[in-house]
Amino acid sequence: MSEPELWLSVLGPVRARRNGAEVDLGSPQQRLVLAALLLARGRVVGHDLLLDAVWGDRRPRTALSTLRTYVSRLRAALGADAIVSAGHGYALDSATSDLAAMERLAQEGRYGEALALWQGEPLAGLEGAYAQAQRAHLAERRLTLLERRICEDVEQGRHAEAVAELTPLCAEHPTRERLAGLLMLALYRSGRQAEAIGVFTDTRELLAGELGLDPSADLVRLHQRIITADPELGAGPQDDRAPATPVPRQLPADTADFTGRQAHIEQVTRTLLAADGSALVVAAVAGAGGMGKTALAVHVAHGLADAYPDGRLFMDLQGAGPRPLAPEAVLGAFLRALGVDSASLPDDPGERAALYRSTLAERRVLVVLDNAASTAQVRPLLPGAAGCAVLVTSRARLTGLSGAHHVDLEVMPPDEAMELLVKVVGEPRVAAEREAAYDLMRACGHLPLAIRIVASRLAARPGWSLARMRDRMADERRRLAELRVDDLAVEATFALGYDQLDEAHASAFRLLAAPNGPDLPVAVAAAVLDMDEAEAEELCEALVNVSLLESPAPGRYRHHDLLKIFARCRLDEESRRVAMDRMLGYFLTNMAEIFGMMYPGAPLLDTVRVTGKGPAFADLEAGLEWGTAEEYGMLCCLNQIAETPGSALYDAVSLIDMMTDVFDFESDTTVYERVVGRTIEAASARGDLAAEVYARRKRGEILHARRAIEAAVEEGMAVRVAGRAGGLALHHAYAVNLLAMIAHERREYDEAAAMYHESIEVWRSLGHRSEEAVVLGNLALVLSEAGSHEEAVEVAETAVGISRDLGEGRPHPQIVYQYGVALGAAGRHDDALDRFEECLAEFRRLKQHTWVGLALRRIAEIHLRAGLPDSAVERAEEALAMLSEVAQVWARGRVLALLGRALIELGRAARGRACLSEALEILERQRLPDAHDVRALLAELPPSGA
Repeated sequence: MSEPELWLSVLGPVRARRNGAEVDLGSPQQRLVLAALLLARGRVVGHDLLLDAVWGDRRPRTALSTLRTYVSRLRAALGADAIVSAGHGYALDSATSDLAAMERLAQEGRYGEALALWQGEPLAGLEGAYAQAQRAHLAERRLTLLERRICEDVEQGRHAEAVAELTPLCAEHPTRERLAGLLMLALYRSGRQAEAIGVFTDTRELLAGELGLDPSADLVRLHQRIITADPELGAGPQDDRAPATPVPRQLPADTADFTGRQAHIEQVTRTLLAADGSALVVAAVAGAGGMGKTALAVHVAHGLADAYPDGRLFMDLQGAGPRPLAPEAVLGAFLRALGVDSASLPDDPGERAALYRSTLAERRVLVVLDNAASTAQVRPLLPGAAGCAVLVTSRARLTGLSGAHHVDLEVMPPDEAMELLVKVVGEPRVAAEREAAYDLMRACGHLPLAIRIVASRLAARPGWSLARMRDRMADERRRLAELRVDDLAVEATFALGYDQLDEAHASAFRLLAAPNGPDLPVAVAAAVLDMDEAEAEELCEALVNVSLLESPAPGRYRHHDLLKIFARCRLDEESRRVAMDRMLGYFLTNMAEIFGMMYPGAPLLDTVRVTGKGPAFADLEAGLEWGTAEEYGMLCCLNQIAETPGSALYDAVSLIDMMTDVFDFESDTTVYERVVGRTIEAASARGDLAAEVYARRKRGEILHARRAIEAAVEEGMAVRVAGRAGGLALHHAYAVNLLAMIAHERREYDEAAAMYHESIEVWRSLGHRSEEAVVLGNLALVLSEAGSHEEAVEVAETAVGISRDLGEGRPHPQIVYQYGVALGAAGRHDDALDRFEECLAEFRRLKQHTWVGLALRRIAEIHLRAGLPDSAVERAEEALAMLSEVAQVWARGRVLALLGRALIELGRAARGRACLSEALEILERQRLPDAHDVRALLAELPPSGA
């Protein structure tokens, strides 16, 4: 039955679809209003009834206005004319709803089609006395229709099928005499007279014991006719014809607490109900082991009984194991279930498949093929009849199934995972430890099998807290062992797939689990596997096809969390070290290429390990784009290198060194400080002096960047001593430069200049002109502030000249920045502005936000010196906006001080004072000497309001 343009549903969750697309109906209360209008079947529903439906006896003071808001929103969602105001109430045309369709089909005697409209519990998710009462009413209506449909089955001779369906129904509704009578009649007509009499006896005793009633006269009369074997009682269509064709009902029992997957259920159901006689319908559900594919398939198939009245075949094809079932064996089992005598089964597989198709030619049968190994296994099991349908599940996506509708099953959303836990463990226990419950779901990776195992273990141990179970699973090394109960085990489920891999794919599966990052681009995967990208991508895609890897985006791969643990349990320490070393080598190679473009001639380029397997970036922008995308992955790699015995720690610090110079790491120094700290601990524990000195030098530079000056000095002094004593001249020179910068910031100009000269001499002795240029630029800044302006400009020009030579005519922007500072201090404002605009453009190209802010501040400073306070304010505001995105509070303090001065010159004294006050607070907190200048300026200002 095709849906109209707008289709409303209450026989399940309250929903609306327009042209097949879901319509957002808002909050549960708003959906309850819609449900109440729909259930009125076009009649006007008064305000009072609607208010009672939504709030019961706990109406808020604003209930009526809120109700009107709900109706207004529903009109916006459904159409302005959907809900009509009438007197003191509203009415809704319910003709295009599942409720109206169900009643229409029931009146026409099409009970099976009417029942197929139910999509779970009516009004699901809506709370309150009204919703509960309506649910009970609709459940009773469904049961009545079910009785009528089963009665038709019995009258048409489908006695065995009726017995199978009535048995659990009678157990669920033991006092419902209509069901008991149908079961008695079906059993009698199946030749099971004694059982039919037993049903009457059980029902009579139950009615007397629980309700104090006797059976109805109709049930007693039926009992007498069965006892006396009334000949007319057995009359029916099948008595006067050949034996009925068997109707197989092979589905396993549905999962009683099946949870969630509503979108997937609707997708598969819609596909399987689309069989219109023109072509065979196939729905193929794929997903990793433990995703709940079988449970979903069985659940959907149970709901389609009426759509496929000639039976439902089911077979576990054992495709995940070492010996999948042969198609001809499955065909034999299916044919026998369909009534074909074993002696009539052909031995030839092709002939057997042809007989199978012929047998199904005039029937509507649903075939459920669970756990398929391949398209080749499934293809002979497809009926030829267009009225049949096939639901197949597999770990690998069966792309070779022509015309199949594919559904990929992934982990459960967090809310559905929690709902499943609640159903098994109970709401009170989960509510009492909500945070521990979420932690447990995360530890399970939201994998349905893992959640069910954990929930079952908790249900069997009411004395256990959820926190205890969470703590038991906290250790990855024992997590899989915890995920086992009875015959269910996550590890065994994973092993079924893993054991089918050849060595190349098994090795790739293990090695790719070594890195800790969230996912791996194919280039990193190729490095870890030590092969070219095309070969690596082929291996990864093959693992994706069998659901042992996921591909969250084209060219990126990852393990599910539990599969990663499973793979790591099968990876020895040496293989893990090799995998991480390859990954580190890949990142070093790529970063060295970028670093070389930004800092040509840098001494680091002489020592960094390059594998030669990195990409050749078209230009610096392409390299920076790659680096920005992979920065987090590199940090994860570095953390892991520090934890891996035997790893190359000095190489790891080289990567940190390049990253802090290439990226705008000053925006957030925390992650870099953490990773370098772990590296220092590892180097110290292993006695790797060179790596430890290098890492302590980097920590000093990082501490200086976040203005932890005393700690930075401590690291600089330690590296200065260790570098000189240990023959590590390069690190000695860097440490001296760091200490000189700190002395400069403290306005200890003579000491700073002396240390810069010491550092310059070391760099000249080592022949590293690039670092000589950097330190010369730093020296120029000291000379400028000390008042030696001409010397400062001369030194800065020397630095720019060296940098220009090394950069093939393009000097480094930081050295250009230093030159601009020297020019500005010397009063050459136009030249200074040119240099600042030059370096500003380059900083923006390099995405170095901190330096962009610093350059804008210097431009504002030049404007203020040149008597242009309005331009100074404009550029200072730009600098503040840029620096608000980074963690350099000290720089923000200096910009605020400049902005305050410019505002005061413009006559905006109140705002200027506020900026200076905020700057003073920041600069005092950062212990910068600039605070003294700002304090003095504030003291010179007239009092507020004067």
